[in-house]
Amino acid sequence: MISGLIVYNGYDAKCNRFFINKCLELLNDETFSLKYVDEEKLLEYVASNKVDFVIYRGRNYRLLEELEENGIRSFNNVLTNRVANDKYLTYKFLKEEHLPCIETYLESKSFPCIMKSVSGHGGQEVFLVNGADEANKIKEEHPALKFIYQEFHENNGDVRIYVLNQKVVVSIKRKSQIDYRNNYSLGGEVELFKPSQEMVEFAIKVACLLEADFIGVDFLLTKDGYKIIELEDPVGSRMVYKLKPELDIIKQYVEHIKKNI
Repeated sequence: MISGLIVYNGYDAKCNRFFINKCLELLNDETFSLKYVDEEKLLEYVASNKVDFVIYRGRNYRLLEELEENGIRSFNNVLTNRVANDKYLTYKFLKEEHLPCIETYLESKSFPCIMKSVSGHGGQEVFLVNGADEANKIKEEHPALKFIYQEFHENNGDVRIYVLNQKVVVSIKRKSQIDYRNNYSLGGEVELFKPSQEMVEFAIKVACLLEADFIGVDFLLTKDGYKIIELEDPVGSRMVYKLKPELDIIKQYVEHIKKNI
């Protein structure tokens, strides 16, 4: 029996029961055994139980380092998790690989600009700031957070390209009518989108360089063209099932996992 875990932190697990239950349904059979474990209890569980693989849906790459040191296969790997969940590392990675991205700084250079915590996700801890006083106030209110600063670009929404097993599965455009952030979780409207061949090639290049199993590559659509703004690991599936449920992207992910353990 091949034994695995699906792992979230307790808060995120409440919002992702569909993803968890779908994986549990598909990965419990005569060959595979899958169990849900909270992130906080992961290392304790691994220390006393046989675990062959982990579907890790958290953002703590250090946990994955410990798993991989013990020969446990993780989906995604340490590199993907670390780069995707630190926005400054994401920028450095994109810049070093000559991929289109928005110039990013550790100190504000000009205003208005977008101010983001390096560890935020889902559009949280993202601020449109118009001056130094405003930026300093945000830093004072969030003393534990590290921020980056990016030029503000007028845009026509953003596009998430889902890459599974280094192949593009689907692309979705998000556009908010009420906010400068286009996130679906914050009320952004969504629709299926046909990306250019170049966008597809860039998204696949990202996945290949990181050796990512399942990742989202987000492009901002500006008047000067598109820029990669974020990498998503873990990447969600709610938009996909809303717009194209017949695709069953979680089932495709599970099939990939079964073939790569």
